Amino acid sequence: MSLNEKPTAAGARETLWPFRAAGLRNKLRFFWRRILLLRATPHEVALGFALGVFSACTPFLGVQTILALALAFVLRVSMPAALLGTFIGNPLSWPAIWSGSYVAGALLLGQDPAYAADHFTDTANALGATLSAPSPETLNTAVDHLSPIVEPMIVGGLLVGLIAAIFSYYPTRRAVRVFQRHRRLR
Repeated sequence: MSLNEKPTAAGARETLWPFRAAGLRNKLRFFWRRILLLRATPHEVALGFALGVFSACTPFLGVQTILALALAFVLRVSMPAALLGTFIGNPLSWPAIWSGSYVAGALLLGQDPAYAADHFTDTANALGATLSAPSPETLNTAVDHLSPIVEPMIVGGLLVGLIAAIFSYYPTRRAVRVFQRHRRLR
């Protein structure tokens, strides 16, 4: 954009996040091809990928990759597939995952799913006070405000993660099996 042009919403979006449909399609194709080319049995690849998807649905930002790799190591499945599965959780998908996790967890625990929206200001103020002046009192207040939100997110995240893992396992196993069979025939 030149200096004489007026900024537009589309121009701002393109500057912040260049989105090209062909580029996104190529990246997704490359991602899927990496999964298909892994050298392991279809079950090992699919279960590794499903473990990555499961861990990506948990609210534990920062440890999702470690969780996926640890689960893959313990179950002796494809660790690269688990790593690739964690890419399901990204800034574009987290709002949907976390919303679904919170609502599912609140319903499973018998809580009102509207609690987070009703108490958002109180929770934000408690967190702000803890971050600006950490003390045992502000920390206790923040924990009191966060526990009704975090508990449903953990319980719901496990449920959403399990469902997402199941729905990712079978198509991945079939795709890897078909791809490996075609590759052997060539």
